[in-house]
Amino acid sequence: MDVQKYSGAGNSFIITDNRNSHITDYYTIVIELMKKYPGTDGVIFLENSGKADFKMNYFNRDGTGDALCGNGLRCIVKFISDNGISDNCKLRIEAVSQIYESEIISDNEISIRFPPPVTVKTNFRLKVHFQEWWELLKCSYVDIGSPHIVVFTDDIEKPKVNSIEEVNIDEWGRNIRMHKDLMPEGANVNFAEITGSGELAIRSFERGVEAETLACGTGSISAALIYYITREQIKPVRLLTRSGQYLKVDFEINEKKLKSITLSGEAEKISF
Repeated sequence: MDVQKYSGAGNSFIITDNRNSHITDYYTIVIELMKKYPGTDGVIFLENSGKADFKMNYFNRDGTGDALCGNGLRCIVKFISDNGISDNCKLRIEAVSQIYESEIISDNEISIRFPPPVTVKTNFRLKVHFQEWWELLKCSYVDIGSPHIVVFTDDIEKPKVNSIEEVNIDEWGRNIRMHKDLMPEGANVNFAEITGSGELAIRSFERGVEAETLACGTGSISAALIYYITREQIKPVRLLTRSGQYLKVDFEINEKKLKSITLSGEAEKISF
């Protein structure tokens, strides 16, 4: 089986062409590949689609599937282009029963258009335990095809957080990700710091990876949307990911209604 490795702003994936449907036991293959290539965030299978140009079948590091991956969408488009599978700059990609429009902006810059989120809930409280303190933490929730919690660092009261670098993401992210109020599905967890007008720094703890990742596309969309709704109505929003690369999120607003969301940033083939 021929596999290649791609990075979307630091979010890394193993990608293989499965248009001939020779792979059917996804779980076994994913677990084998994750053992062979540790540190990779997930596996993407390029497949045929009956309603779009191609289908992205994405699996997390732990073998779970049926979740949307924004950076994975950008990487599969780059994979299609790099391997001469299609020379179209604009493609329609099927993923988790939805159709996503993609565009190659430049050699390594790929954008994906998303429909409005299924669910948005802002400024509710979760009882969480950070270090030796319990607190009712102000959170927001977005389901953009995968569920996300967004926490702004200036809303964390105990302990006081002066910058996103002080976030104990392994402990705090896991506590929120497995919170009883979010079960059984759980959620990805994103901590965001406002660093300027229309700019955020973001750190993401992803379910299925069960650790911090260097970038999360749907997490960046969720954080940007909550920032736009609750803080400043400024767009586009630039997000500095843990990899040091930026993702950009823009919104199409028509008559005060959200019509679509665009995620753009770098996607590239990398070495193993």
